[in-house]
Amino acid sequence: MTKVKIDRIAPEGAGVARLGPSNLVVFVPYAVPGDVLEISLDEKRSSYARGRIVQVLAPGPDRIEPRCPFHFAPGKSARAFCGGCDWQQLGYEAQLRLKRDIVVDCLKRLAGLNDVPVLPTIASPRQWGYRNKVQVPFGAGAVAGFYAPGSHRIVDLTECAVQPELSVRIILKAKDILRRDANPWLRHLLIRLNGRNRALAAIVTKTRMIPPSGMVLSDELRKAFPEIVGLHHNAQPEESSVILGPHWRKLWGADALETKLGAFSFLLSPASFFQVNSGAAELLYDTALDFLRDGGARFDLALDLYCGVGPLAFWISRAVRTVIGVEENNAAVEDAWKNARRNGVTNVDFLAMKTEAAVSRLSKRLEGRVAAVADPPRSGLSPAARNLLRHQAIRRLVYVSCDPATFARDAKETGRFGFKLSKVQPVDLFPQTSHVELVGLLDRSKT
Repeated sequence: MTKVKIDRIAPEGAGVARLGPSNLVVFVPYAVPGDVLEISLDEKRSSYARGRIVQVLAPGPDRIEPRCPFHFAPGKSARAFCGGCDWQQLGYEAQLRLKRDIVVDCLKRLAGLNDVPVLPTIASPRQWGYRNKVQVPFGAGAVAGFYAPGSHRIVDLTECAVQPELSVRIILKAKDILRRDANPWLRHLLIRLNGRNRALAAIVTKTRMIPPSGMVLSDELRKAFPEIVGLHHNAQPEESSVILGPHWRKLWGADALETKLGAFSFLLSPASFFQVNSGAAELLYDTALDFLRDGGARFDLALDLYCGVGPLAFWISRAVRTVIGVEENNAAVEDAWKNARRNGVTNVDFLAMKTEAAVSRLSKRLEGRVAAVADPPRSGLSPAARNLLRHQAIRRLVYVSCDPATFARDAKETGRFGFKLSKVQPVDLFPQTSHVELVGLLDRSKT
């Protein structure tokens, strides 16, 4: 056993301590700055080590008692706790402060940007029960919950503090029904909720055939929950970490769920990507709109790269003459067009293609004052997207990111062809976790 004191939080969310005369960096999950801990070293390499908390000898000033009984506790086997929330042991004000620190650290360490203003993190309107979508793995014996850290072992849950009460009740009912079936045929149960407590659900199986007990599950969920407006089936034959497969069919009810976000209404199919924290997403998109208008700037055209079903395109459509959204998922673009018609947004255009294919087509339309907004996946901007941003007509980039490290990389890369990062606003879309969303404002130098 080793005694350490936690100095700070790493960008991945673990506590950081220094060990021995060499000041070896030790990463300790579920630690809090200021903690004095007894740890076991589970992994030791030449440049770093990983430790596991055995005992909290003296808690840091921001350590609190986790609300969830399935959260990590010293001495608890990794098989017994859920890997979903890694920061419940931190008070909420400390979570906001440390998320900002993670963004600052990534900008300095990965991009060499030491003097960019990083604003205080915007708090989520709700810290508990905020998730509007959940995908729950099921296993043999109707075990259902979330995976233990670093594994595919399902921790069998009876409650979840970050899920709405309706989602939890549906999951528990499904578990109860499936206990009668010796054949573990259900891989995942997907539930999407809206602000009016209506749900769209989907069952995920390995084959395209549903066993008779699957139809029993469908019928009993329909009877037990009038809040469920539709049930769908997805087949994922691959042994993969990708939850959803290519084959969909509706079992009964609605094709999509109506969801309000700000002034807009969206119809979301079960597979649609949409921010899981609706209240915080509105604050995120408001920030992006403010950054687009920053300094009184006006633009004739805005590109929305990775536009999905269109929420950011609609948000900024009020500030520009035309928005062109680019998205490689054909189903998402179909939803984007439907949502545009639904909301009476007439100054948007959507291209269903990869950015690589869209470069030449978009380049011909870049006239007047042009801006770009981007909300890429965790991997950040693709090389093709960065290449498109080289076009001199694009004078401003508003970058929405879910990964401060790839954002820092892209801020550095776009700086090579004239963009300068002027400010960053972190937004907390994932309370009780170390994940942080942000919006960055980058303007092209007047050269």
